[in-house]
Amino acid sequence: MITPRSRHEESSTSDLAGLRDRRLRELVAAVADGPGVLAREVRTALVAGDPPPEPWATLAAKVADGGLAVTDDEITALAVEHGEDAVFECVVAVAVAAGAARLRTVEALLAEAP
Repeated sequence: MITPRSRHEESSTSDLAGLRDRRLRELVAAVADGPGVLAREVRTALVAGDPPPEPWATLAAKVADGGLAVTDDEITALAVEHGEDAVFECVVAVAVAAGAARLRTVEALLAEAP
């Protein structure tokens, strides 16, 4: 049986949501503004969910779509030209953006729930 939340439970939930939001902001800032080899402007666009310039746009779109369409040859070509660290940073930035988008979707669905 589902019971109404007590004030304590609502307060705890609110505290956890605040902590989660703060940690997510910290993660986004670390990925976008922290040290890295991929240009800061590219990382910032990626974590915001905005399309980056080529050659990163194609990889970002495939990773955001689940990553199954990414080929070894694509990764190798990008790594040869830009370095493995840049490719890794691109994938991480897209993953952070995708996770944040999914979180917002879940929060919206929960807000609509009775």
